[in-house]
Amino acid sequence: MASGRQSRWLDRGLIAASLLILTTGYRVVVEGTDWWVTTLLVTLVAILTCAVLRALGVRLVAPIAAVVLLVTVAWVFVPHTLSAGLPTPGSVGALSDLVGDARVVIVQEQAPVAAARGIVLLLAVAFGALVVVADAFLELRRAAAWIGLLLLGVFAVPAMVSGRTPGFWLFVVAAVPWLVLLRSGSAPTSVRRRRNLAAQGPAVVLAVAALGFAMALPTVAPDIRAAAAAWGDPPPSVFGRGINPMLELGQNLRRNSSTVALTYTTTAEEPLYLKVATLRDFTGRTWQPGDSLPNDRFEGNLGLDEGVETKLDTTRITIEGLDSPMLPVPFVTQDTRGLEGAWRYERMGMTVRSDTSTTRGQEYTVGSLTITPTAEQMRQMTTVIGPSLIPFVYLPADVPASIADTARDVTASAPTDYDKALALQEFLRNGEFRYSETAPVADDYDGNGLDVVATFLERKAGYCVHFASAMAVMARTIDIPSRIAVGYAPGRVTGNTDGETVYTNTSDDLHAWTELFFEGAGWVRFDPTTSIGTATAFEEPASATPDESSEGASGQTPTSERNQGRDTGAEASTTSRTAPRTFAVTGAVILVILAVPGVAREIRRRGRFRAGTPVPLWRELEDVALDLGLDVPDTDTPRGFAARLAARPEVDPETLERLLHQVELARFARAFTPEADDGNVRDAMVLTGALRAGGQRADRWRARLLPRSLGPRAPSSRVDADELVPV
Repeated sequence: MASGRQSRWLDRGLIAASLLILTTGYRVVVEGTDWWVTTLLVTLVAILTCAVLRALGVRLVAPIAAVVLLVTVAWVFVPHTLSAGLPTPGSVGALSDLVGDARVVIVQEQAPVAAARGIVLLLAVAFGALVVVADAFLELRRAAAWIGLLLLGVFAVPAMVSGRTPGFWLFVVAAVPWLVLLRSGSAPTSVRRRRNLAAQGPAVVLAVAALGFAMALPTVAPDIRAAAAAWGDPPPSVFGRGINPMLELGQNLRRNSSTVALTYTTTAEEPLYLKVATLRDFTGRTWQPGDSLPNDRFEGNLGLDEGVETKLDTTRITIEGLDSPMLPVPFVTQDTRGLEGAWRYERMGMTVRSDTSTTRGQEYTVGSLTITPTAEQMRQMTTVIGPSLIPFVYLPADVPASIADTARDVTASAPTDYDKALALQEFLRNGEFRYSETAPVADDYDGNGLDVVATFLERKAGYCVHFASAMAVMARTIDIPSRIAVGYAPGRVTGNTDGETVYTNTSDDLHAWTELFFEGAGWVRFDPTTSIGTATAFEEPASATPDESSEGASGQTPTSERNQGRDTGAEASTTSRTAPRTFAVTGAVILVILAVPGVAREIRRRGRFRAGTPVPLWRELEDVALDLGLDVPDTDTPRGFAARLAARPEVDPETLERLLHQVELARFARAFTPEADDGNVRDAMVLTGALRAGGQRADRWRARLLPRSLGPRAPSSRVDADELVPV
C-alpha cells in the first residue's frame, strides 16, 4: 500500500515536471517572463491541490480542484471583485471581460504578443486545467498513452500559433518524465503493474526509439513549418483608407517583423520627420483626423513674423513597402512633383492624400519650407484664440484633474507659451518616463483617451501615442493650441548616392508627435517621446544656456538608440504589477492547501479527546496508526487491530488492554453506558504518543501534513497489494 501511494506521488510529480518544462516553450507566443511566473504559480496550486486530495483519498478531485483554481485566478486577476475572499458573480464577469480582451489581442496581433492580463489569465487557467485533466487520466487504464497525447498537444501549440517551432531540447527534456511514467505503467493498481512488467519492456524500447527518431528527423528532413498560420492576422496598415492611424499605430509598432517603407535624400541639414496625417479632433476617447474647414489658415509663409528665418529644401522620396492613400511628406509642404494619379493637399497640416491612387511604387520630389525662428522671437509671440483655433483647444468637460494639475505644476515657472511648451517636452522626454510598447497593453491602459493619458502620467511608461497625446492634452489645458501628427520619425543613414546621403524609414520608425501653434511662427513640432527623434529647442541668445539647447542642437537620435529605447518583454515584466501579487496570493493558497488537512485532523483529534468516551478514543488510535502508514482496514475488529499494535515494541500492552476492554464493553455490552473518563483519555494519549514516537520522522511529518485518516479507508488491506505475486 505504501509503495502504491509513493508511485501515485511519483506519477503526478512526473506530469507536473513535464508541464512546467513545456511552459517555457510559450515564450515564442507571449513576450517577457512575468506571465511565466504567474502561470507557473497557478499551475503549482493546481498540482498541490490534486496531490493533496488524492493523498487524502477524496473522490471528487476534479470538481474540488476546479473550484480551487477559480478562487486562485480570481484572487490573482480580479481581487477587487471578491467578497470575504470568495469569488462573486462579478468575479466571473470580470474574468470573462479579461478573456474577451485576450480574444481581441489574439485576433488583431501577431505573436509574440505583450503579456496582457487577459493573455496571462488564459495561459494560467489552461495549464491549471491541464493539471486537473492529467490527474484524472492517471486513474484510467493506459494512462501513459493519454497523457502522452496531452503533452504532445501542449508542445505543438506554440509552433501552431507563432510559426516558430520550439527547440528540440524542450521536446527531449519534457519527454524524459513521460518515459519514466511509461516505465512505471501508471495502472490503477500495483498488482497490474507487476503483472504487466514483462510486457512493458518492448513498449519502453519502442518509445525510446521513437524519441530518438523525432530528435534526428529535423536534422535530415526539410524544414517543417507550423501547421497553422501565425497568431492573428497582420495588423491593418496605419495609413489605410478609412483607418484612424492613432488606433493602429501601437499594433504596427508591436509587429514581430520590420519592413522598409521608403527611402529618401534631402537638402535639409538634418534627417526629416515625414508627416502622413494630422489629428485635430479629440473626443476624449481618441484623436481623429479632421477635415479641412473653410476658416482653416494656410500654413507656410503666410502669417510669419518679419525676421523669422525660412529655408526651402528639396526631398526626393522613393516608396518601397508602403501602400496608402496618404503620402509621406516633410512639413511644411510647398509643392510635389512626379506623382502618378490624382492627389490633393489638405489645408490643415499640409498633408497630401488621394481618393483613387496609392503610394505603391511612387517616386516623387517634395519642396518643403523649414521655419527656424530664434528662441527670443518665440518668446515674443502671443497667440489669440480666434474662431479658426477653437477646435485646437477644445477638450471634453470630464478632463481628469490629474492632467490639468500636472500641466500647471510643470509649467508654473514658465513665463511664456514657448517656455511652457519646452517645459512640457522636457517633463515627458527627460523626466522619469520610459519608452515601452508593451507596458500599456500589459497594464490595460493602451490607447490615447483622457483616462489613458491620466494613467500614463501615473505609470510613466508608454510609446509615442501616449507621449504625444499627453503633451497635446496638457497643452490644451493651458490654452496652447495643439494637434498630433502621425508619420515617420527621422530615418537612419543607409547609403550615399551621387554625394547625397540616403535615409531609410522602416515600419519601426512609425511615430506620433505633437504640434503647437504660435502666432507668427505657425505650427511647430515638439517631440515629447523619450529616446526617439529630436527635441525642439530654437537658438538661444549667446548668454542663455537652456536645458534643451544642447539636445536640440545635437540633431537626430540614431536609430540604434530608438531600438534601445524600446522595451523587451523582460523589461516590461519588471514593471508589471501582476507577479508580486501572484507570489503573495499563490503562496497564501498553497499554505492554505497544505494547512487544511492538518487543521481538520487536529480539530477531529481534540473533539475526540474532549468527548472522553472509549469508542471515539479508539477511533483516534486507529487514525493515528493509519496516518503513520500502518494497515488499518475498515473491516478490522478492535481486538484484531489491538493484536497487531501489541506486537510493536513502543506500545504498552497493559495500557492497550485497558482501553480495548472499555471499547468492547461500549460496543458489545448491553447494560454498559459509556461515559467520559479521564483514565480512558490518559490511556489513549499514552498509546497515540507511543505510536508517534515509534514512527519514522518522515512518517510523522506526513501524518501532520497529509493525514490519510481524513479519507476513506480501504475495505481490506491486511496484505499489501505490492506483496502479491501472480501465479
